[in-house]
Amino acid sequence: MAATEGGTGLVLVVGSTGQLGSAIVWRLRQEGIPIRALVRPASSTTGLQGSGAELVIGDLRDPESLRKACRGCDAVVTTASSLHRGFDFERVDRQGNLNLIEAARKENVGQFLFTSTIGADAPDAPRIFKNKKFIEERLAASGLRHTILRPAGFMENLVPLIRFARRSGWAIIPGPGTTKTSYIAVRDIAEMARLVLANPPAKDSVIEFGGEELSILYCVALLQKALGRKIRVLHMPLRLLRLVGWTARPFNQALDALFEILEFAERKGLRADKQFLSDYPLKLTSLRSFVSQQLESD
Repeated sequence: MAATEGGTGLVLVVGSTGQLGSAIVWRLRQEGIPIRALVRPASSTTGLQGSGAELVIGDLRDPESLRKACRGCDAVVTTASSLHRGFDFERVDRQGNLNLIEAARKENVGQFLFTSTIGADAPDAPRIFKNKKFIEERLAASGLRHTILRPAGFMENLVPLIRFARRSGWAIIPGPGTTKTSYIAVRDIAEMARLVLANPPAKDSVIEFGGEELSILYCVALLQKALGRKIRVLHMPLRLLRLVGWTARPFNQALDALFEILEFAERKGLRADKQFLSDYPLKLTSLRSFVSQQLESD
């Protein structure tokens, strides 16, 4: 990858219209880094307007469009997932990522950043996580210089809980809600991507990272304090959560996949130690400030 005195060269961001992808586009553009954003023909690009990114039409299911998008790029950053966008697991999350790796290899891209997740290598990981591990392995075998980013749980995944609890006075949480996860804000993950692009590891690496280790019940306690009123908690048994997912699978595979992740996270937790801070000193967003910002913005 070109990380010279003049700065990082052209970066292709795949998944650029998603929550994390757009945050990465904006963060890199703040540093003046030239960005090419891959967007599907039907995607809304409202979140990228004004960023200064070059928009290029393409699709993970169309290998030729990926080659064109990769052409001339020094780095590729991909956050692409179909979980919240029509859920096409086999053709997007699996084959689509393989298509992107092959396109980057053929176009001699210098650095490839793949956003995976903590927990991807667990034997009982959800299928979305197992696929992340599969792509990690294929990327390692590709010969591309690469870095695999494994963030912990997104703070933004708590937003529906925060909004529902504020509106109704109830919080519906999976299981006991006591398992700790190293919650990290999307903007901090975007900053991590920027830092790795600017200072890539000396060798191909897997970097696990996250923020404070906190439980969902702790989040509810923060919310109660911020609102100044009691939030009642309804615990959904994990077995019931999975039963609902299995029942919905023939009609809504995305819901089943999401419930599978929620169940896994409550059983195992998605925790990261702070070793990464010695190489990449992030100023991490606290959950307290995140909750406050959500309440102010709603």
